[in-house]
Amino acid sequence: MLSQVLSQCGNILFTSPGAKTVLIHADHRRRDAASSLLIGYYLQALGYNVVVGNRLLSRMWYYLFRPEAVLSTHPGAVFSSNELARESKTCRFVLMHPESSGMIREGMVPHMRGSETDEFSKHYTKVLTWGPFLKDMVVEEGIYSREIVDVVGCPRYDFYRGMQRPPREGQTLGGMSSFTGISTHDRGNPLLRINAARGMHGVHYGRDGGYEDFLWASAAYVRLFLEFMDVWCLDLRNPIDFRPYTLESLDDHEFLRQRYSPFLKQDVRSPFPEWLSQRSANVFCYSSSVIESVVSGIPYVSLQGVIEERLEYHQPRAELPETRGELYDYTYKPQTIAEVVELATRARQGQLPLRVRYEESPRLQKFLWDYYGWPRPKPSSELVAKAIHGVLEDIPLNHSNTRSRLLQQMVKSPAKMLLDNDVRSWRASGDYHFMPWHRYEKAYAFHAWQRLSSADEVQ
Repeated sequence: MLSQVLSQCGNILFTSPGAKTVLIHADHRRRDAASSLLIGYYLQALGYNVVVGNRLLSRMWYYLFRPEAVLSTHPGAVFSSNELARESKTCRFVLMHPESSGMIREGMVPHMRGSETDEFSKHYTKVLTWGPFLKDMVVEEGIYSREIVDVVGCPRYDFYRGMQRPPREGQTLGGMSSFTGISTHDRGNPLLRINAARGMHGVHYGRDGGYEDFLWASAAYVRLFLEFMDVWCLDLRNPIDFRPYTLESLDDHEFLRQRYSPFLKQDVRSPFPEWLSQRSANVFCYSSSVIESVVSGIPYVSLQGVIEERLEYHQPRAELPETRGELYDYTYKPQTIAEVVELATRARQGQLPLRVRYEESPRLQKFLWDYYGWPRPKPSSELVAKAIHGVLEDIPLNHSNTRSRLLQQMVKSPAKMLLDNDVRSWRASGDYHFMPWHRYEKAYAFHAWQRLSSADEVQ
């Protein structure tokens, strides 16, 4: 009976009551749920129960299931330093940052440390990075010893291994927004946001700039998309499948849905690899998923070139590698909206190849390996599962009695959902937090795991 109930939950992979359990913290549903479950299926094949949590409920799941291991995205994502000290006596904590390119040292070092001291990091048994660049960084900074850091690649890229795409007639143009300077999922106070972002030099703006430069860029990208879709949708009557960024307000995007109906469709449900596989090309502003253009073979068209000279003033390329750096050299960068339309038309006709082919660029090959650990002979999800298995082989089952803490967390969680500024609307909460009733990602990850496992057996 228990196994039947648990199997119906989208976030649980149940093996047996006597199996060890791993809790995987999914920081954001759309970005992390599917890849977390893919890791989970590899863990289940090794004999583990798996629970996938979120920012709202991971602690409650922890005290309910008492896992022997936790895979976390940030050192302090689930527990305070005092809780980590207590729980690490019976549980093993593994860290794998969800944006592990590590391009900006000033941003990645605090993320990987969790605080100004080692109060969080010292409780982690294993650290997993996508590429060797971040591994070397955290070792050089003295955050973690080289012996406990493994390079495993990015599990999100596993979905592209053997990916099946619809025929050209079934593909549509994609569009990805980056409007977070002016559109925020939590609908928070803009004055508070500007105050909090005054120290984000090198992330949203350069050394001599301020948050107003980030606001300028966001507004400029909105304008460029409006100008492009006025032509693409209203004049040429072509479809586009639009993907709002994960931290933007879905309510704000209602304007786009109404203005460009019936030609604009918005997808906030599909896991990103599934969405991208159906695109003829992807028009975007900036995104770390630009690397997935090379991995998937789907061309990306950046709008940065249209405003390049003015954008350089507000967001200097040399100082902002994640949003303006080298990886955008591997995309198309048209100089006018007319050129964007031309490239989109070629993509629709099946006549737009990748801007730079992986096989023809040693520079791109080195870039992808250093930062993203790609390509790999084995799925990264499998490597993550084996790394977790390695730290758990000698750990006994965790049967600690924490009923009082569980009850505390169950009482806190609903109140947090109602009061937390990050989830003021249920719609935003459903987009952000991966919940037990979200079952689509589970089926998607299972089919991917079956395909990858079959490919390994053939090899």
